[in-house]
Parts: sequence; structure tokens; C-alpha cells
Amino acid sequence: MMRAKLTVLLCVLGFSMGVSAQSSTENNKVFYLNVFINANKTIYVEEEKTSFQNVQNQVAEMLRKQPFKVDQQIIFRIFGDKDLDMGYIIDVNAEMRKAIQENIKTERYLLETKKLNVDGQNWFQKIDLKALKQ
Repeated sequence: MMRAKLTVLLCVLGFSMGVSAQSSTENNKVFYLNVFINANKTIYVEEEKTSFQNVQNQVAEMLRKQPFKVDQQIIFRIFGDKDLDMGYIIDVNAEMRKAIQENIKTERYLLETKKLNVDGQNWFQKIDLKALKQ
């Protein structure tokens, strides 16, 4: 009787540990790299201010720091001021893509940076991702 209860307990524990490991694996399948471009064309790769000419190097450096898993999805999220020329945003995206040859997905968000008071190194903390439209 005691052995049967112990076996059931071990099975339940093993199953629950497997489920929790699987759900954390699901969350780790996507890596986001965030880039912000303000109205003056100042570029931040994550929180590092950089020039257009250095975007590729900055993105490559950020990606090298990450311990990637096999088949992990990489998504570039570009947050640009709504008054920027779309061509400039596309050019920055092209520079980002030069840093890695994998299949990358890009999401673009246009912001009213003056209204949101978004600028500088802590730009990402001021953005409400749920309220944004792509």
C-alpha cells in the first residue's frame, strides 16, 4: 500500500516537473532584440546609443552575448518615431540583418515619441508594448 502511494507520488512529481520544464522552454523559443530610432534619427540598440554605420556591429555584439538554443526564433523589434521616413527604418533593418544570416523576423512599431516622452537610454521602460500597434 505504501509502495503504491510512493509510486503515484513520484509519477505526479515527475509529470509536473516535465510540464514546468516544457513551459519554460516555450518561453525561451523567442529572443527579442529591440531598437529605437527617435525623430532625430538617433539609434539605440537595446540601451546602447549607436550610429547608423555601427548598427550591424552593435547587433552582432548583442547577439554574441546571448546563449541561443537550437531553433530559437530571433525577432528584431524596431520602434521608430512616426515622423521618420519609412525608408530610413527599412535601411536600419537591413543593417541589422547583415549581422546574422539566420531567418529573422522583424516587427515595426511607430511611436509618437514626443507625446510619449520617449528618448534616451531608458526608452524601452517607457513603452507599453500591449498598447502598440504594428
